[in-house]
Order: sequence, then C-alpha cells, then structure tokens
Amino acid sequence: MEHNISLKNRELLAISGVEHVYSFNDNKIEIKTSHGDMKIEGENLDMGKLNLEEGLVTVKGTVNSITYSKVSKKDEEGFFKKIFK
Repeated sequence: MEHNISLKNRELLAISGVEHVYSFNDNKIEIKTSHGDMKIEGENLDMGKLNLEEGLVTVKGTVNSITYSKVSKKDEEGFFKKIFK
C-alpha cells in the first residue's frame, strides 16, 4: 500500500497508507502505516476523516511533530510475549 502525507499550514494533515489506529486524543495520535508506526503530536488534534478500508486519515489541529518508528507495537508485543512464555 502506498503511503503519503500532506500537511497544510501545520493545521490540516492528510495521510494515506494507514493500516491501524492505535490511539488518539487531543495531543497525540498513534497509527500504523504501510511504512512503519507514526506518532503525531500537537494541540487540539481531531481526526476529521477515518477510512481504514482505503487507508485514509485526515487530522485537524495544530501539528507540532510527526515521528516514524520502524518497529510496530504489534511486532514488539509479539516479541516480548515469545520471550516471557
């Protein structure tokens, strides 16, 4: 799945390639994309559109940072479950 982000004036974020939403609140949104986990931090964040069938998410609010990580939470949980079995 192709993954793109578009940020307009730090207030409107459009993301494609979204596979899962882990959590969201006014200050932080954590999602899984086709290219790794993504954390969006900011103020007054609101998911305006969520369509996981098409892999699309839009976020309104003030975006302060967008961070990617290589290891998904699901993979990490599976790793620790295997170790402590």
